[in-house]
Amino acid sequence: MKKDTIIQFICFATSLELDAFAPNWERFVKRLKNKTTEPSLQQQVPETKNKYRYVSQHESPDGDFNFRFMNERKSEHFLEQQVRVIQIGGYVCLQFKKRNDIDDSRVRLIAFVGHNETDIDFYRQIPIDGHLDIYQAYYESCNYGYVLEFFIPETDAEDLILQLKQRLHVEAGIYKEAFVPHL
Repeated sequence: MKKDTIIQFICFATSLELDAFAPNWERFVKRLKNKTTEPSLQQQVPETKNKYRYVSQHESPDGDFNFRFMNERKSEHFLEQQVRVIQIGGYVCLQFKKRNDIDDSRVRLIAFVGHNETDIDFYRQIPIDGHLDIYQAYYESCNYGYVLEFFIPETDAEDLILQLKQRLHVEAGIYKEAFVPHL
């Protein structure tokens, strides 16, 4: 990830399974095709409960970023599929580790932390056997102040979720890479 990269997070609230959701997501994403990287789609694992079933991440160079999903009525085909699109916003990376340096046996726990959180060091100091990526809101209009990605052993995930949910204004869930074959 380059220094001036903005990560746009888009979340989807739905009860659709991946096989029904993926074709619409592919059409949705093709409208924003970015020259730098392919978007990443994360799917919530069935054992966790979070309002976001899917999380899509899109990298954009700083000067190229805009809320492309919001242009015109690009989400109209999601309405008939009972999918609510939530623009989380654009975030800059404060702390990041290359994906190929992260052990595949780890799960990804994504936490959306509200704007009222002023102690980001609290999250850095959580004793975990893993890695933490931290993204900070780039625009005031972002839904959350921070997006955190913990890469931890699956056995530690439930305890970490409980610890995070004790904080005010934190939405957390366990996600895995969603395999979308035709993107």
